[in-house]
Amino acid sequence: MHVHSLAAALGCSLLLTSALAVAADRPDLDVLRFEFDKTQAQVLAQARRASYPEYFRRAYARYPNLPAGSLEAIAYAETGWNHVAPEAQNPHDLHMPRSYGVMGLYHGGGFADQVGEGARLIGRSAQQVIDDPQSNILAGAALLDRALAASRGERRSRALAQAEDLAPVLARYAGYGASSGGIADYARQSFAYGVLQTLERGVSAQGVEIPAQALRLERAFDAGQLHRLRAPTLLIDASADSVRVDHALADRLARPAIDVGTQAVDFGEAIWNPASPSNYSTASNAMSAVILHTMEGSYAGSIAWFQNPSAQVSAHYLIRKSDGQITQMVAENRQAWHAKYHNYYTVGIEHDGRAADAGNWSAAMLNASARLTKSICARRGIDCRTAWNGPGYDSWHLVPDSVRVKGHGMLTQNENRYDPGKYFPWSSYYGLINGGGTPNPPGKYWVDTFANATGYKWPSTLTPVGTLYQGTNYVYCKAWGQEVRVGTSYNHYWLKTDLDVGPAGAWVSAYYLSRWGNDEARDNNGAVIPDC
Repeated sequence: MHVHSLAAALGCSLLLTSALAVAADRPDLDVLRFEFDKTQAQVLAQARRASYPEYFRRAYARYPNLPAGSLEAIAYAETGWNHVAPEAQNPHDLHMPRSYGVMGLYHGGGFADQVGEGARLIGRSAQQVIDDPQSNILAGAALLDRALAASRGERRSRALAQAEDLAPVLARYAGYGASSGGIADYARQSFAYGVLQTLERGVSAQGVEIPAQALRLERAFDAGQLHRLRAPTLLIDASADSVRVDHALADRLARPAIDVGTQAVDFGEAIWNPASPSNYSTASNAMSAVILHTMEGSYAGSIAWFQNPSAQVSAHYLIRKSDGQITQMVAENRQAWHAKYHNYYTVGIEHDGRAADAGNWSAAMLNASARLTKSICARRGIDCRTAWNGPGYDSWHLVPDSVRVKGHGMLTQNENRYDPGKYFPWSSYYGLINGGGTPNPPGKYWVDTFANATGYKWPSTLTPVGTLYQGTNYVYCKAWGQEVRVGTSYNHYWLKTDLDVGPAGAWVSAYYLSRWGNDEARDNNGAVIPDC
């Protein structure tokens, strides 16, 4: 780390310390203390990262065939460049198998023993790979080089012609165990996609430096793979071991599904990618509270683990840190196994990353989480105003049952948990889920509807296909169509949206908008919704 960078960060901490002293009697003290604690933690994390670039350089020197930036991108995708050392726990209490070090290497427990294998490849002990950042990075490099050699087969050179050619190597490296087939392959492709996405965007923050590279992801994945990785709705068929884009989903959404293979997503923005039936209960869920978690690992790794029949754990939703992508793995009306004795009435949301990482909470992930929670509250009759609005904690901290949106570490019988942790911004989150300016997702516009609205195949009332529930929903665009009139209220505009019960890309009348007049179609900020 440059001295002036550390000095600036420390100076910021000192200014926050002064602000805390001045504001000791002010109501925003918790917010100031949160910012102070987070800044201190980020300063320390940045100081710890100062030696990592040199460790990466040495790893590339030992394994010169590895593409530049690949190790740094894996480390960022897996741990955010943090040397993680998870505490020993009962395996049945884990979100997913423990991973270790800067590279987030697995050590068995249901996934591959990357720690042990990497240690053998570099001639060091497993404990050294767990404890020493340089050994951990070198072990990751050795594993990636082994995967590269295996992917190149009998070809004379291991060197890759393009960085995009790394995709199958990353899939082989991922460490998700020996399972194979379409479903397992999709989880490995998701890991590769996340790493290449990091390389494509680059990172320059808090001591992490990964130069952006001009990648063409259509070279990294064939057209079918890339379509699935970017698709809004997938169908995973466990019996056929296949993953495909579900173009026929609209025909099945109008009825409640019993078979997880045909269950629709509850939140239109989410990818549907179901957990193994061995990892959740088909018993009914009262859906009267929302519980927030951290994965203590990566998004792709969690998807793979929840699909492993031996995991005995799941959550309803998972959210990716890099871009806020949301995957649903258990239907809301079923009991995911995420909160012990509280599974029968809660909806669980897992967030990419680790509770101890002060830099974990990207705006993309927080905004996506807020959109999801706000939708659950509206659809399930949960009062978002009862959400926790105090500090986060780095130990178990019980809060009243009347708090209906809270963290895993705030529940009874979960004393070994504290996620989402001390650095989760509860005050900001409370504002987001209670009308405090949730930003529009890309290409979408937030609107409030005053009643359940019937969805139609076209901008007319000829072909009903489902329902958009009352509350806050997103729409894509508007079109002029058949008038909907009740008394003196009417509207000719129709809004394209994804129904709560029914297909994506259906139409509801703008008549149902809560705050605008006849023949108006505006979002919650007053902006005119664009024409389709």
